[in-house]
Amino acid sequence: MRTKSLFTLLPLAFILAACGRVEDESTPITRAAVERPAPMAQAPVAQAPAPAQMPLPEALTDAAITNRISSALRADPAMSGADVSINTDKGVVVLSGTVRSHEQTGVASAHAQSQDGVLRVDNHLRPQYS
Repeated sequence: MRTKSLFTLLPLAFILAACGRVEDESTPITRAAVERPAPMAQAPVAQAPAPAQMPLPEALTDAAITNRISSALRADPAMSGADVSINTDKGVVVLSGTVRSHEQTGVASAHAQSQDGVLRVDNHLRPQYS
């Protein structure tokens, strides 16, 4: 009879030891200790932290995009002599007008495409050869 109770208590002793509850060697494991589970510490329920409120990026309006492209074209010496009209609608930039060379059409497109908020550039510039 004693061996039977030892075999039933032995797995429970391993489970308790595996859970981090180590009994002192001088403390015998009793049937009451095995039948009554040890009180478990209640860990506080961790709540997910609220997401950090990032400032919203400044929304670029069509007018702001148009102004930035116009400023970039006026500041570039490679665009001298060009007559470029810029229209922006929902991030789509339409370049129209005349330029002095085919290369200026590429420069104008590159300036327009490099601006934030531009989704697409439609280039309708016409080279005017003298």
